[in-house]
Order: sequence, then structure tokens, then C-alpha cells
Amino acid sequence: MDVETLSFLRPATVLSVLAILLVLESWTPFRTSIRSRFRHIATNLSIAGSNAVVVNLLFSGTLVLVSHQAQGWGLLHYLDVGSLGKVVASIVLLDLTFYGFHRANHIIPFLWRFHRAHHSDLVLDVTTAFRFHLGEVLISVLLKAVAIALLGIPVIGLLSFEILLVAAAEFQHSNLRLPELIDKRLRLLIITPHMHWIHHSQLPTHHNSNFGTIFSAWDRLFHTYSLPVRQEEVRIGLEQYAAPEQVGLRRFYTMPFMS
Repeated sequence: MDVETLSFLRPATVLSVLAILLVLESWTPFRTSIRSRFRHIATNLSIAGSNAVVVNLLFSGTLVLVSHQAQGWGLLHYLDVGSLGKVVASIVLLDLTFYGFHRANHIIPFLWRFHRAHHSDLVLDVTTAFRFHLGEVLISVLLKAVAIALLGIPVIGLLSFEILLVAAAEFQHSNLRLPELIDKRLRLLIITPHMHWIHHSQLPTHHNSNFGTIFSAWDRLFHTYSLPVRQEEVRIGLEQYAAPEQVGLRRFYTMPFMS
């Protein structure tokens, strides 16, 4: 698959998966929303839209340029694995990188200030996948640029990873009632809603686990995999932002700068 096709598939996949999961959530929701569903969706998609505008203004084409420049000396340049092998390696290595970044967001106080804005959502649905503070988004773009350069990620590998990353994020945040047997089998390979909901629990012992972005293997390998309670017992959000009026747009953007 060429770069042009992948460039088209990236936004097409985001919108298609979003639309499908919004419909499925309406049919088979796991949790009953404590807020207006329309208002919740509008808030998170407004955040996503503003982030996209800023990132495109500041970094449009930058990651692709870094990818082109890194082809002569990045790690994958020295591995004789063929074109397909480099794409697969790109997806695996970038997923490991973002596992580490996600875990760092919970360990390093400065990064947690921004990341807690994502965890402040009191209702989990597919749109929570886009609820990230602009500060965290900008830091992640810079991290991705460094990873691309050091690893020698080809453009096709980068675009393939981004398509899978967003689709996986939408799926794992969705308020979708999956049969336990299906969810259990899926999470042998990927992060599922049941696995990720624990990560959005109010309890720090819960949300300091299950850091994976696409593949569940990293949590198993680094001993951060946890499913300690039944999903019905999980309370979503953060204790210090327990009311809907505390997690609206204005409070969302000021959250990193508050004690």
C-alpha cells in the first residue's frame, strides 16, 4: 500500500470507526451516562478539533519529513527485514515507545498534570479517545519525532501505526458491552474496553496499570497488567474532579495549572 492511500485511510478510518462505535454504544452500552450524551460528545470532539488545528498549524508535514531524513541512519536502516518487515517493526517499536510514554505520564508529576485532563472524563465512550490536553498532545508529537529519527521509521510504517493507534484508542475507550468471552480472547493480543476501563478507575491502584496503546503484550511483559475487580465496580474519573461541572471545557484547559 502506498503513502497516498494510507494518507487517505488515516482520516477515513478515524471517522468511520467513530461513527460505527457511536451507533453500537447507543444499542448496547455498558454504562448509563451520568451526563447529557450530546454534550459529552460535543465537548470531547471540540477538544479533538482544536488540537488537530493547532498540531497541523505547528507540525504539518514535520513527522513525514523527519521520517524521510531518518532513513539513512535510524535503527531500522541497519536491519535487513524487507519493506513489510520494517512496517511491522515500526508498528511494534512505536507501540512500545508509547507504552513507555503513557506510563511516564502517570509517574512524572509534570506529565501527569496534563494527562489527568484525559482521566477527568466522568463518562467513557469512543470520544474519550480524543480527550487529551493540548500540552500532552504537543509533548507526544515531539516524542514521536525523536522516536522516528532514532528508530528510522519509514513513512508507510508511521502512517500504518497512526491508523492502528487511533482505531485502537477509539475501540478501547468505547462504552461497548462485549461478551466476556470475546473480550477475553481479544485482549490476548490487543487492549480491549474491559482492560482499559480499569485504567480509568478513580482508584490510583487501578489507573496505574494497563498502560498499553495497541498491544496488550507490554503490560504482561512489564507486569502492569491488571483486572482486579468486576467492571460494574469501576468508578470512572478522578476523585478530585467528581462533578460534571468540574470537567467542562474551561476547567479542562486549566487543569494542568491547578494544584
